Amino acid sequence: MTLAVLVAITLALFLAEMLGDLSAAWLPGTGLLQVLLLRMPEALVLTAPLALLIGTMMSLGELVAGEEVTVMRAAGMPPQLLARVLVGLALIWMVGLILLVGWIQPWAGQRSAELAETMAEDWLIRSIQPGRFASLGVDGLMLYVREVDVAQRGFSGVFLHHTGDARVEVIVARQGRILSTGGGRMLELLDGVHIGHATDAPGLPLRRVAFARNSIDLPGSSAATDDVPTTRLNLVALTRQTDVAARLEWARRLAAPLLCVAMIGFVFPVMLGRARGRRMAPVLVAIAIYLAYSNLAQLLLGRAALAERPVEALTAVAGLHLLVLVMGLVQFARWWRQW
Repeated sequence: MTLAVLVAITLALFLAEMLGDLSAAWLPGTGLLQVLLLRMPEALVLTAPLALLIGTMMSLGELVAGEEVTVMRAAGMPPQLLARVLVGLALIWMVGLILLVGWIQPWAGQRSAELAETMAEDWLIRSIQPGRFASLGVDGLMLYVREVDVAQRGFSGVFLHHTGDARVEVIVARQGRILSTGGGRMLELLDGVHIGHATDAPGLPLRRVAFARNSIDLPGSSAATDDVPTTRLNLVALTRQTDVAARLEWARRLAAPLLCVAMIGFVFPVMLGRARGRRMAPVLVAIAIYLAYSNLAQLLLGRAALAERPVEALTAVAGLHLLVLVMGLVQFARWWRQW
């Protein structure tokens, strides 16, 4: 239940972000729900460690409040039975997150990028109105069409005017359409005439070329460009990479699963309280440590991506994981001794 609530809150934040993109005329509304569902793995990775921590501590707190823990201790229940359940839960959580960040999230990211590219192309087609001049994102380029076929992504009665490189270019074509070319876009014109001349001369020398097909490159969308290709690799493919970027991506993906294992030791002190005593202190301490731990790990990973010596930053991240794990083991040993 805790995980569902946190995921719902995170998805609501993602929805607000995408609605902002929609109001800025970047993201069409037709695939909004699909993009939101594809961001579900990202929401799970962000909230699953915190959900495990809060949910487990709340459940143990209910056991303490109902005096079930007192009955367990009075009945001589060995501590390893309860520890086995909690540690096993953390390990199951960790394995699930590894599968999520290792395979599901890269697939969702790739699919989301492809969907965003398709949606951007649809928006580009719909932004071209018949009988009006439109810009296609190229400086000095204006497009006029007589008719638009949204389903076929094509036009008829095309007039194109471009100014640049000390030349004026005018193209008239019977038909045209926009094609995707490996992350970019191309305006393909059919059965037309291309006329051009230098801007510093009174229309001379004039060049006139009749063509059956003419292609013009257009700017690709930002969604189709991935500055870090390692984010689209699964863990098996990522293991084969030996560069620094792959190591950084590996450390970033394992941060959430390691959070689950390192923080599980902090839930045991909750059971040391009395049924009518205060149990908020260990909960607040554990949440504060979690927030500081997770944010510091992400900060170190971010600095490692920009540092000249990222190996040192990665060593610091590993040291941070080890430090929190040792602190959790100390809390676990304290609970074991007092049980």
